[in-house]
Amino acid sequence: MISLVDVTKANLSLFQRQILEIENLSFPSPWTLNSFIQEINRRISHFWALTIDKELTGYICFWIVAGEIHLMNIAVHPGKRGNGFGHYMLSKMIEVGISKAVQTAWLEVRPSNLTAIALYQKMGFRETGRRPRYYADTKEDAVVMSLPLFDKEANCQELDEQPGRLQHIL
Repeated sequence: MISLVDVTKANLSLFQRQILEIENLSFPSPWTLNSFIQEINRRISHFWALTIDKELTGYICFWIVAGEIHLMNIAVHPGKRGNGFGHYMLSKMIEVGISKAVQTAWLEVRPSNLTAIALYQKMGFRETGRRPRYYADTKEDAVVMSLPLFDKEANCQELDEQPGRLQHIL
């Protein structure tokens, strides 16, 4: 069974080891435990753990502020990638944004992260700019991508009806 669980102060200890493992396997400059704790303490932050049969498979962290969503972090365990889990988490984030009348979703991604860029483009995100030397570790630019949500409202159902592997895991 697949579910998204709010990560809170009360349950962080249940997920902490697995979140940090996935984070360290996923990023050249991974977030620290303190970074995740700071997100839990932010009122604008939404931090969810994706569990499948009670096993943590991935997570997503995003802000809702000033009528916008800003994707802060998303990762799926390397051994579970390619099965639609990232798509699923992003779909749920978008659904929440639409339900709260959010106008636009934003994110930054490394131009070298072609897999993530392909997923974001599949979800409808488009490049809207660049942030020069955004990533301190490599001095790599960030690709800024956005997705207008106000025109997605009428098509909200399409998020869960797209063909592919996602249907098979639900």
